[in-house]
Amino acid sequence: MVGEIEKKNQASLNQINSAWNISIPTTEQEVTVELTKWKDFQNFVREIKQKPNTSINAYRLKINNLSNRADSLYINTPAKFNQPQVRSRLVAMHTQLQALDTYFSLDIIPIDKVSPLFVSLNKELNAFYAQCNEIVIKAKIPAEIGEKEMISALDTTRNAKTVNFDELETKEQEAENNANVKKIE
Repeated sequence: MVGEIEKKNQASLNQINSAWNISIPTTEQEVTVELTKWKDFQNFVREIKQKPNTSINAYRLKINNLSNRADSLYINTPAKFNQPQVRSRLVAMHTQLQALDTYFSLDIIPIDKVSPLFVSLNKELNAFYAQCNEIVIKAKIPAEIGEKEMISALDTTRNAKTVNFDELETKEQEAENNANVKKIE
């Protein structure tokens, strides 16, 4: 039984080897500088660039390490890129790695499930870099005259008055009590 599992996994090794086409896209200089400062992401990129070739167990260990490194990327995103769009890309990337980790933890690795996950992981990585590029490009666009005032006028949460509901409830109860006292008199 163990020999049969090893044979199937050894046959899958060549397919997994060819499916591992994870590439890091080129970015704007400003994005590269910001991402270079982000040590956790640099460790993740360094880990993802090192392709294991020796055995299925090496792939299992690599996927597990990548999943662990990607686990906290969306939490400690640099301030410039700390936006929901970027964090969601990081979470999606982590989800792909967790799925790979799950499949690699099985005795026989289902190559038909694993290959599309490598493609999805590559897409998420490219989408992350594209989102970072978009943030940098949008930041370079100058604001028009009056744009800030218009945006702040449209932002209803900033224009909302703060209401202390406990205080409001107390005032309503006092008014009700005063009305009841007047009825009695």
